[in-house]
Parts: sequence; structure tokens; C-alpha cells
Amino acid sequence: MKRIYTLLFALTILAVLDAAAAKTTKIKLTGTCNEQILLTVGQTGRTEIISAFPYILEVNKSELPIKLKFNSDHFLYYDIDVPKKPFDTTGHVYLVKINETAMQMQNMGGGQPAQPQIAAAQTQKPVIEGIDTSHGVNAAPLTGRKSENTFALIIANEQYDMAVNVDNATNDGLAFKEYCLRTLGIPNDNIKYASNLSFGRMKKTVNDMLELVDMMDGKGNLIIYYAGHGIPDNKTKDAFLMPVDADGTDTEVCMSLTGLYSQINSKRLNQCVVFLDACFSGAQRGGDMIVAARGVRLKPKEAAPEGKTIVFSATSGDQAAFSHKEEKHGLFTYYLLKKFQESKGNVSLGELADYLTEKVGFESRRINNSPQTPTVMVAPGLTDKWKKLSVAK
Repeated sequence: MKRIYTLLFALTILAVLDAAAAKTTKIKLTGTCNEQILLTVGQTGRTEIISAFPYILEVNKSELPIKLKFNSDHFLYYDIDVPKKPFDTTGHVYLVKINETAMQMQNMGGGQPAQPQIAAAQTQKPVIEGIDTSHGVNAAPLTGRKSENTFALIIANEQYDMAVNVDNATNDGLAFKEYCLRTLGIPNDNIKYASNLSFGRMKKTVNDMLELVDMMDGKGNLIIYYAGHGIPDNKTKDAFLMPVDADGTDTEVCMSLTGLYSQINSKRLNQCVVFLDACFSGAQRGGDMIVAARGVRLKPKEAAPEGKTIVFSATSGDQAAFSHKEEKHGLFTYYLLKKFQESKGNVSLGELADYLTEKVGFESRRINNSPQTPTVMVAPGLTDKWKKLSVAK
């Protein structure tokens, strides 16, 4: 249970309004704390980690009034509603921690007297963009790591226009984003999350991220995570990632894995790790075919990564990538996150590969009575060196 020893915390928020012509407002957070705090800004899903004070938060004036939510591994906090103008001439708003035990005692008629209501209490389970992050595998531990040279591109394609949807792909992508931010320590500005991308948007999103990392002159590390459909070309058996406006029969409007790996290799990167919670046999997460007319699964041609790229794929051969329905994640993603959670991100790629092979293989047989064997494809030049590498640096 999260607990505290004093209700009123020595932290104030001072809303400093810029000159009238300015388009942004700076919110200065001052005080003391002994832990890292995850700040969620408004309804956009923008998140920042507060690890020291003073801390300056900048928002567009058009966003005011705005709600700030605070979350940590040890405490609950009241939400703060920042108005268009300060409440008074000092501009101070108090951030109050919540003692869950004391609150329960108050509700029963005992314990400490109720405190003045400064803001609505955050008594419900923390929710980030629609996923419950208070328990289970979605509860990404806050580690305090800083991986400032690592970038993450997260694509979650769930809602397809002309094909069956992908169960829980959005949950997968959002939870992976939380682990990138809280556990792997990747700065929020280095993370790009995108969902339900058309072919054009998918190409642009990938291109933009690769161009950004290329500007690091070989010092940048890249993580690419994809949850969604993958399909094979009927004739060539080449593997493709499937945008939401594709129908599963025309690979000309899909993203070639071979082309993606070649594009990654053309950029100046220190390392690239790709996670694919998709299969490329033509099957969907439930095991049926994406396109009924295909009839049977195909064994796709393996796309070989180049340069400094390591690829973790959810399946082998003509297997399907299944869901873990009880946990509301893809089976592969669930155990990927589980390992990050157990290790607090301190896991080598070799250890991660062994864990995924063991856990996903066993659970797929137990739950689905079907094989699912994750694979790792490594660029030739890395040989066994990849096993000692970490996901983020």
C-alpha cells in the first residue's frame, strides 16, 4: 500500500504567466521530494518525470485551464487544476499527498480530521491513455535511469478498415511506451507513439524518426516496437507490416521488412532493436486468417537485418502470434513487459531472448494448444556480441 507520514507536502506550484504576447505559460514547481514523480499533463497523454526541483513545465496558453496528475511508486497525490490565472496574488497552489489508510479511517468516522479540499483527490487507479497502470504487467517500475541517447518508435495498429482488428494492440503499444519512459529512462521527447496508421502516415512516421536519430552522428540508439498485422506476399513470400488501410491482399501498400531494415542500416546508428508482435504467415492473433480467401498460412521468407540491428519477432515460420486474453496483451508483448518489470530494465538482449523463448513457447501451448516460438534475427556483423547488449543506453 502506498503511504505517507505527513499529509501536507512541502511542494508548491507557481503559475507564472508570460507577457500577454507570449503563447506559452511556464509553471514553476518548487520544494523538496525524495522520489521521482510521473507528471501527466492534460488530456494529451504528455508525460514528464520530475526527479529534482525546481522544475519548469511549459504549456500552451490555449491549454489552460489544465489538469496535472502526479503518480509515483510510493504515494498517491491530489490532481491539480491550473487555472488561466493564479488563484491569488501569490499564484501558489498546494500539492497534497494522500494517506490511503487515513482516508479509510476518516470514512469510518475515526482518524485524522478531514483536510480542506484544495483539489479533487486522485483516489482512483492511475490510468494512462486508457490502460490501468496501477497493477499487473502495466505497472512499469520507475527506475530513475536516464537513456538520453535512446529513441523509441512505437506503432500500434489495431483498428483496420478492410481486415479484422488486432486484439489489444493499442494496450500493447501504450504499455510499451510506459516502460520506455519509466523503466528504461527514455526522455519523453525521444518517444514517438502512433496508432492506427495508414500506409502514408506509417512511412512518414518511420522516416521522421530515422532522420532524427541519424542526426546523432552514430551515437543514437533506436527501439522500434510494432503491434499489428503482418502479411506475406503471395508470390515472393516476402514479409510486410500492414497499415490499417490495407486489405491484406496487396503488399504494394504495405511496408516491406527487408526495405525497413535496409533503411535503418542507411542511417548512422549505434544500435537498433526491433520488437515485432506480429506474424507474417497471413494469420491473425486468434489463429484464423486475416483474409479468409487465403485459406492456409504461408511460411514467409525471413527478412535479414543489416548493420547493427537486432530483431525480436513473436513467431517462427507459419505460426500465429496469439493474444493473452486474460491479460489483454499480445502473448509476446506480455512476457516482454514482464521481463522488463521483473528486471527493472536491467536485462541483456541474450537474457531477454532466452526468457521470451521459454515463457511464450510454454504459455502458448498451455493456453492456445498451439506453438508460438519467438525468434531473434541478428545482423551478421554482430555475431554473439549482441547477447551482452542492453535495450536502451
